[in-house]
Amino acid sequence: MDETFTPPLENLIEAILFVNPNPLSSDLLQKTLAHLVRRAVSSEELSEALEKLRARYAATSIELIEVAGGYALRTRPGYGALLAQALGLQTPIRLSKPLLETLAIVAYHQPTTKAFVSQMRGTQSDYAVDRLIELELIEPAGRLDLPGKPLSYRTTNKFLELLGLRSLSDLPRPSDFSQERTS
Repeated sequence: MDETFTPPLENLIEAILFVNPNPLSSDLLQKTLAHLVRRAVSSEELSEALEKLRARYAATSIELIEVAGGYALRTRPGYGALLAQALGLQTPIRLSKPLLETLAIVAYHQPTTKAFVSQMRGTQSDYAVDRLIELELIEPAGRLDLPGKPLSYRTTNKFLELLGLRSLSDLPRPSDFSQERTS
């Protein structure tokens, strides 16, 4: 290949995202592109290249998504579920009501402790917290400056990916939840 040839930025982004299973931040993409093209890559250039890549995949089974603070190439949901089921590729994460309650409390009150989760749920929550750690949906977030220096917990990027969220600010606000249920 000609050493003076520089592929379009969207092609380089596509290759970078293809080999990385986890979402990559804009900063990391810019740094990687700058290294590959041997020049600075502006935020505007990156945005333009991402839009070209998004447009390229618009009518395909693949999509460029912004999730967990970065960008990733993923199979569109309809195709992904169909393929996973047919090929036995993955087992969906199934969360019981106690796990969902615990995850919601951690998501909305992070960093938080097992004691706080137990208080909010009205029952002991050690198993639920430990199980969510095993599933990599929450992780330790350090010790709080409280008596006994309790360990605190926060959600992970896997949590954001599972819910298709770019960041925690994409979570619905508690005020968005209706107290009334319609029939």
